[in-house]
Amino acid sequence: MAKTASATAPGTSPYFAARPRSAAHKRLYADAVVPATIDDDVETMRDYPESNEARAAYVSPVTQRPVTKFQFRVYDACRQVPAGHYSTYKAIAEHLGSGPRAVGNALGRNPFCPQPIPCHRILPADCYIGGFSGDTKSKIFFKKAKLEKEGLAFDDAGFLAGSMQQSRFFGDFQ
Repeated sequence: MAKTASATAPGTSPYFAARPRSAAHKRLYADAVVPATIDDDVETMRDYPESNEARAAYVSPVTQRPVTKFQFRVYDACRQVPAGHYSTYKAIAEHLGSGPRAVGNALGRNPFCPQPIPCHRILPADCYIGGFSGDTKSKIFFKKAKLEKEGLAFDDAGFLAGSMQQSRFFGDFQ
């Protein structure tokens, strides 16, 4: 069953505070290639099935498979993160009683991107920009552009600005 308590913000959680910034992340970001054109569309709205019947009948155009109940639970949590804020795979996983990797896998198959399921607003626990659609060579900049358009800022290594890690964290899932 889903937890009702709010997720812990990065600055107050031992997990976040003790987690060092990965040298591998810094290398990935430094080696990433900025694409000639960046798709920073954060306004396109996709139809999202609300009823249990519509969800049971929905087949993802991304995978050509039905979207699972778990995936809908992840998407329902993700859609609560407001523009200009972020959450983490771990925070959603804690809310759902799941694991961060399962949340990432569900978001990697998100057929409702960018709206109403803004998966670009979900970051790893260390607040690194991370990949987007599994691509860390160029699509990392798509995710970054979307978040910057919403008011978030990142340092030169691809991590969310320290001043925003507390104030822009969303973990109050319903």
